[in-house]
Amino acid sequence: MQTAKSIPCIVFFLVFGSKDMVLSGQENLDTVDLDTFEIQGDYQATDLQIDLSKSIIEENLLAIYGATQLQDLSGLAPNLYSSNADTRGFGDIISMRGSANTMFFSSPAVALYIDDIPASSVSTYPSDLLSIANLTVHSGPQSTRYGRNAPAGVIEIRSREPSKTHYTHLQIDSGSYDALTVKGAFDGPISEGIGYNFSFGFHQRDGYLHNTFLDRTADNRESLSARANIFFRPNEDVQIRLGLFVESDDDDATRLSSLHSENPYQVASDFNSQTVVDRGQVNFQYRKLYDWGRLVATTAFQGWELNPSSLDLDFSPAPISTSLIVGEEDTFTQEVWLESLDFDGPMTWKSGLLYFDSEYSVNFYREFAVPPNAFIPPGLIQMEGTDFEIGQLNLAAYGDADFAVSDTTSLNLGVRVDHFDAGVSRASQNSNNFMIPLFPPEPDVDTSRKELKGSVSGGATFAIKENMDIVLRSSLAQQHHGFSSFAGNPELLGYQSADIWANEIGLDFASEDGETGFSILFFYNQTDDYQLERTIPMTTDFLVINAEEVSAQGLEGKLVFSPLDNFYVDIQFGYNDVTFERHTDGYGLDVSGNRVPFIPEYTFRTGARYELDNGLFASVTHTAFGDTYYDEQNTENFSQSSYYLLSTQFGYRIGRYSFTVFGHNVTDERYYQFINRDIQAGSPGAPQRFGLRMNYIF
Repeated sequence: MQTAKSIPCIVFFLVFGSKDMVLSGQENLDTVDLDTFEIQGDYQATDLQIDLSKSIIEENLLAIYGATQLQDLSGLAPNLYSSNADTRGFGDIISMRGSANTMFFSSPAVALYIDDIPASSVSTYPSDLLSIANLTVHSGPQSTRYGRNAPAGVIEIRSREPSKTHYTHLQIDSGSYDALTVKGAFDGPISEGIGYNFSFGFHQRDGYLHNTFLDRTADNRESLSARANIFFRPNEDVQIRLGLFVESDDDDATRLSSLHSENPYQVASDFNSQTVVDRGQVNFQYRKLYDWGRLVATTAFQGWELNPSSLDLDFSPAPISTSLIVGEEDTFTQEVWLESLDFDGPMTWKSGLLYFDSEYSVNFYREFAVPPNAFIPPGLIQMEGTDFEIGQLNLAAYGDADFAVSDTTSLNLGVRVDHFDAGVSRASQNSNNFMIPLFPPEPDVDTSRKELKGSVSGGATFAIKENMDIVLRSSLAQQHHGFSSFAGNPELLGYQSADIWANEIGLDFASEDGETGFSILFFYNQTDDYQLERTIPMTTDFLVINAEEVSAQGLEGKLVFSPLDNFYVDIQFGYNDVTFERHTDGYGLDVSGNRVPFIPEYTFRTGARYELDNGLFASVTHTAFGDTYYDEQNTENFSQSSYYLLSTQFGYRIGRYSFTVFGHNVTDERYYQFINRDIQAGSPGAPQRFGLRMNYIF
């Protein structure tokens, strides 16, 4: 493979600067003075902060919404959606404002940052949410504000940092399907200038699917994860962090069942499938304060291993069709940025450099029965094995600044330059049990491609009255090119970069007392060479292709208010009209005007929480999703009509303890959260569940 590969070490130990500042690891460049919607408990406060293109959600509110893993974030911000088969990230599709990644190969449209560390492909995104201080969803292109390219948005997660006193939080959940969750978070000082945080999570449950042939549950789940950080403060201006993260998931079958089954929660497979995923990360961060701003340098080594992912593709007792995937991805990232500190000054800015190097290797094996004909005898089983490596190297420089040009007007300008180098090395072998040469040998592939791309953004904010602003923004962004590896024709493996022109205009308001706030935003995006995954008709191959032009237009609305003391309501709504403007499907049919698959027409979430002074509290959350298609032809049989999910909580807080009875999908709504047309299967959504939660905070 021709992809360049090197590992530079960029570590900054700078010793000059002001001594009269206090370093805070929780501040970001784009932090602004947002009015806060607070839910106050005896020992914790859950804050929901919103503006036009940002939602900041703290840990308590995530628990209210039942978000325990990354795949649960659908609808948590307008137009944010995750389509998945409950495979711990492997093959997940995360979309926002009409842009998405493909199942296996394309770069993320929605990037993930955890404690300033960018994740690699969506398949490697960590599953469990551990010890979260807050989770921020940034909507729209963020390519000029973050090192990892983010043409649709960024999910940014920050862990708790140690304070001057020790903190302990223990949580135990027990519920339906013999589910058990145990979580712990600890942080505090070790000695003068040294602090720590440590968190862990264990989760297990019985499967939602029943295998009638083996007479057992088919998709049991078990995971164990932990995160640890040591913080060093040699003086008031310097903070050094050493971090470690591990996650191990030992699951049964992918949550998939045949679309032709009368009961979507039943399969009849001849063997029980398996998904085993291990993740690990070691990271280092250096922060330094100066009179003019801050320097931050973050280094991370990340590893992901899938061994194995096995699946009965026919979901029947007959040994007709199976797949086995073993893979790993190793990623090295180095990001360095400088940023201003005076967020109320005439100019705030951030500029940085990113080095990103990832190597993805997979062994993929398939067996399937070939229908008999005049040339093929009955009982012929075709066997295909593919080994491939995909490398990605990204060097990026970016900068973003806000300028106050008057008391009521500010301007935003951003720029980014990317060097992106992708390469693929592939070899494949085909055979069958009758040793009949059905297909010609596939050629080996070893090729790469480089490109230099630029991104720009600009915008303006106008204060039309106190606490009310109008914001305009326009951006040019890219989703990088790459290679897919499940096609025998070398000319079909490469796909082009997607070029995105994104525009938004919105209005936001926040009352002086912070009890009421709302925002409404309209967006229009046009994407040339939209990246889409497709199977090749009459073959078992699939690859990433480029749709010539896609348009996405819609709106996003957010509202928070408190009509009564201790009663809080928040509403977030997103509408997506994402359409092929010019596109031809794999059969040569013009599908222009059809909706783009994997993206729901709308997301709608409303939550209400009421707390009494005597410690009693209750909450209800309603989340709805619009019609979603799962193929380019918008076939009704491969679509999911609109549905809603209702969750409730009732609890009591006494001293340092709280006890909560919760229910998720309490109306037992039946729906698919993912559909695969090629194997005629879908992932039924999680059914009705109830449970009891105990929290202890000290």
